[in-house]
Amino acid sequence: MKRLFLPLIAAILLLQQATAQNLSSADVQQMVNTKNFIFEAQSLTPGWGGLKQLTGDYYLKISGDTMVSYLPFFGRVYTVSPANSGIGFDFTSTNFDYTALPSKKSDYKINIRSKDIEHNTTFLLTVFDNGRAFLQVTSADRQPVSYNGYIKQ
Repeated sequence: MKRLFLPLIAAILLLQQATAQNLSSADVQQMVNTKNFIFEAQSLTPGWGGLKQLTGDYYLKISGDTMVSYLPFFGRVYTVSPANSGIGFDFTSTNFDYTALPSKKSDYKINIRSKDIEHNTTFLLTVFDNGRAFLQVTSADRQPVSYNGYIKQ
């Protein structure tokens, strides 16, 4: 059993590295500034802890004036309503604020707030110059959750 464990971990790490695109900082800058990218989530950390690897196509897509969110949610829901009766953050928005600011560490902090969904939900996306990304989602009616992944065109 121990002989299988180490090669299995190595294979998983290599597979994760192979799925991430190696983007140049100019590519990342162009995608962020033109609001044209997809954040692919690879893992999720709920507010109560415990990293969960995701197996599926979960994403946050920004395409000009449209935002499409298809992200799972694990955690506590404080207020149940028809808007959050689904399992995750699954919606399309055409009315949202998008602010992208470069930081001193050669990454971007992107703050996205949707105005046309029922509850106040904020997405804070940190995009590094190699395309890796970290997404924090806070909502008025749910526990915070964060995702690790990467961006692509």
